[in-house]
Amino acid sequence: MTSIKTKTFSQFEFIAYCSIPVLFVAIYFRIFFTNYAYLDEIHQLWHNDDNSNFVMFHSQGRWLAGLLFQKLFSSISTIDQIKFLRWFSFSGWVVAAFTWAIVFKKWVELFNLVEELWLLSVVYIVCCISVCVYVGWASCMEVFLAAIFGLFSTHVFFINLFRQQGKGRLISRVIPGTLIFGLISLFIYQPAFGIFLLPFLLRYIQSGKARPDRALIIGIGFYLAIYIIYYLVFKYLLQAYHLEAGSRTQMNFNILKKISFFFSGPFPQGFSVNLLFYAGSIFSQVFYPAVFLLWLIISFKRNRRKNFMHFVFFVSFIFLMLALIYLPSMIAAENFPSYRTLFVFNLAVFLMVIDSLFYLIKKERARRIFTTLGIAWLLLTGFYAFNMQYIIPLKKEYSVLRGFFEKNYKPSMTSIYFIRADKFLFSPEFHTKVYRDEFGAPSTYRDWVPEPIVKQMVFELTGKRAVAEKTLVKQFENRIAFDHSATIADSNDLVIDMNSLFTQ
Repeated sequence: MTSIKTKTFSQFEFIAYCSIPVLFVAIYFRIFFTNYAYLDEIHQLWHNDDNSNFVMFHSQGRWLAGLLFQKLFSSISTIDQIKFLRWFSFSGWVVAAFTWAIVFKKWVELFNLVEELWLLSVVYIVCCISVCVYVGWASCMEVFLAAIFGLFSTHVFFINLFRQQGKGRLISRVIPGTLIFGLISLFIYQPAFGIFLLPFLLRYIQSGKARPDRALIIGIGFYLAIYIIYYLVFKYLLQAYHLEAGSRTQMNFNILKKISFFFSGPFPQGFSVNLLFYAGSIFSQVFYPAVFLLWLIISFKRNRRKNFMHFVFFVSFIFLMLALIYLPSMIAAENFPSYRTLFVFNLAVFLMVIDSLFYLIKKERARRIFTTLGIAWLLLTGFYAFNMQYIIPLKKEYSVLRGFFEKNYKPSMTSIYFIRADKFLFSPEFHTKVYRDEFGAPSTYRDWVPEPIVKQMVFELTGKRAVAEKTLVKQFENRIAFDHSATIADSNDLVIDMNSLFTQ
C-alpha cells in the first residue's frame, strides 16, 4: 500500500506537475540570457552550412540527429544565437519530464511502489547531472527526443506484455510501434534507448526472484533484437549516403576489460546519487561505495528468506541488466563514461537506491521527511553542477575573450596567434573539478576550438565570411610553446593569451 491517500495524492500530484517547469527555470534560468560557446558548439556553428554536422552524426549512427543538427544550426549565424538551441533543449526536457511523470505513474501503480518514489524520480529528471549537460550544451540538444521515443517504445511493449497475466503473449500491432519508436530513439542518440529496460528492471527487483521469468526474457530479447535491426539499417544508410562509419562506432568485446570499465566508470557515478563524481576526491571515493553497500545490505534484508546463492545470482542479474541498459557504451571500443551517456544508467541506479530506502522507511511522516530531504539534495546538486561547475565559469571565459577581441581586432589583421587556456583555468576562482569535457574545464583549452571561434568572431565583427575564412589562426598549447616558437607579431597580428585574459 502507498503511504499517501488517494485524495491527498491527487492534489499533491497536481502541484508536482505544476512544479516541473518552475524547477527547470530555478536551475537553468541562466541559459535564457548567457552567451558562450562550448567546445563542439562553435565548430558546429562555424560549419553550419557545409553539411559536416550531418556527416559527423550520421557516421556515428545518429542519422536523425544529423538531420536535426543540420537544420537547426543552419538556422542561426551568431554565437549569441546558440542560446536559442539551448532553449530548444530546455523546452524539450520540460516535455520529457512531463512524459516521464505520466508514464512512470502507471508503472508505480502497476508495481505498487510508494508514491514518493514517483515524486523523487520526477525531480531527479529535472536536476540530474546528465540533463545539466543536455540543457547547457547545444551539442547535446537532441537527447530529450531519444529519451522520449525510447520511453514510448518500452511503455507500448511493456504494458501490453504484462497485461497478459504473465503469459508473455504479444499483440501483433504492438511490435511495429515498439520497433519504430526504438529505431527513432537509436538514430537520435543510442545510449538513451537503455530506458527500454527500466520497467523490466523494476519488475525484477520487486519480484525478488533470482530466476528471470518468461516475460523478462522476452523483454530483453526484443531489446537486443531492436539493436540488431538498428545496426543493419545503419549499415544500409551508410552505403546509401556513401559514408564510412565513424571511429566511435567501432566495437570491443573484451569481457574482462569491459567489466573493469563498468565498475570503474559508470558504477561510481551511478551510486553517487547525483553528486558530481570526481575521481581525485576522497569524499567521492568513500561516498559511492557507502551508498552501494547500503543498497546491498537492504537488498539482502529484503531477500533474507532466500539462500545466499539466490541473493548472489539476484544481484548479479541486476548488474547484468544495468550493463545492458548501458549497452552502446559497453560494446564500444572507446571507454568513455561521460555524463551525457549515463542518463538512463544513473536514473536506473537512482530508482534502485531510493526504492530500497523506502523499504526501510515504513512510517508516513518519516517518508515525507526523507522525500523533502531528497528533493533538497537533488535541487542543490543539480543547481551546483549546472551553475557553479558549468555555466558561470564559461560565461566569464567567453566574456573576457569576446571583450578583448572586440577591443583589439582590426579588419586589417591577417594573423591571430591563440594561446590556449590551461585545463584547470577555472579552478582557483570557481573551485571547479574537471570531469572529462563536460564540467570544470574551459572551452578554449581544446585544440579544435581556437580556429572556429576566432573566425566566427571575425565574421560577426566584419559581416564578411570571406574575410574570416582568410584569417590565419595559429594556436599554441601554452605560453611556453608560444615563446619557444620565436613568433614576432606585428601590427597586422593579434595575440590572444587566454590565461592572462582570464586572470586579469
